[in-house]
Amino acid sequence: MNQQTVPNPGLFDLLAREWQCPATRLCFNHDDTMLAIVGADGAVAIARLADNEPPEARIKIESGQMTISPRQGRPAPLIRTRLKDGAAVSACRGGDFLVLTANGELLRLSRAGEPGARLLADKPPIVAFDRNASSGVTAAMAADRLYLQSGERGSASEIGLEGLTADILSISEDGSMIALAGADGLIICRADLSSRPERLATLPARPLSLQWSFDGRWLACGLETGGLRLLDTASGRMANLTDFPGPVGVLGWNRAANALVATGAFRIAGWSMDTPPFDANATGALGTGRPGLAIVEAVAAHPANRLVAAGYANGRIVVAQIGSPEELIVRQAGGAVHELRWSNDGNHLALADSLGNVAVVTFPKQLFK
Repeated sequence: MNQQTVPNPGLFDLLAREWQCPATRLCFNHDDTMLAIVGADGAVAIARLADNEPPEARIKIESGQMTISPRQGRPAPLIRTRLKDGAAVSACRGGDFLVLTANGELLRLSRAGEPGARLLADKPPIVAFDRNASSGVTAAMAADRLYLQSGERGSASEIGLEGLTADILSISEDGSMIALAGADGLIICRADLSSRPERLATLPARPLSLQWSFDGRWLACGLETGGLRLLDTASGRMANLTDFPGPVGVLGWNRAANALVATGAFRIAGWSMDTPPFDANATGALGTGRPGLAIVEAVAAHPANRLVAAGYANGRIVVAQIGSPEELIVRQAGGAVHELRWSNDGNHLALADSLGNVAVVTFPKQLFK
């Protein structure tokens, strides 16, 4: 009789809770108790983060060596909501979510999965939105107008974009500036309505991602082809970083390293803003993780430490120290990873892949100290 050896469980097997739920968007709520999942078919579900088998409860130290035992039970089932046409999601106050539907409605979704108030109900169909946690302002794009609303019932102000349109938008962390990107280029508006929208540049390809740095000085825009654009709002200079074999669909800013990270290359692309890449693409470049044969399709900058999670087209997932080749292999292979999100406390990493898997990897608290 042939004997088959059972492989030792990997880190993903030991730390992850997994659901079959083909997804396009993931979002943690503000208090890290829930994860909203927008399905590929538009259905919205919610995963509870409360864990009956946390890593700390399964760790043993014997003779100075730490081991962790596998989970014994199955994860709690997902909360299935009545929303069946979700397109985008953001965290909202009180632990709830805001969901943009495919027909342009912006709805509040409770942590229990119940749809609630509709924001900007009297406006044209919304095509893109962002929510600022510190100011409580929601910015939404509809036709050629940008709407700003504080809270849920406050009156909305609007900014006319003079015929310009945008597909994606991003609010700076202090809530003072809104960036928009689309076929009409890169545009910045002031939230205080004191100045007219400023059209900064045309874009050579469709924008896929748009992210402000934590201090509001830097704005990065990732493109479907042709790399990314990096704007220094202090000087008005713009860098064109073009050496990418794949689309720059995801960008991230790491506060601890003062660095920008991006997808689209055969390793984690990153630059230090202490020496920004205006003179050459290699200026300030941070060699992070190890190069491979698969393109990085998702990145997520850790909220507290000098770390970045990366997901590859071959399903590999790593956590790497920014500026170092050192990396922790979370998963060796699987479906192409297209979504990665850190929880606000940096203890959980959520992912979605092309095989329809959604997972939450919960790391022992001592791992990243």
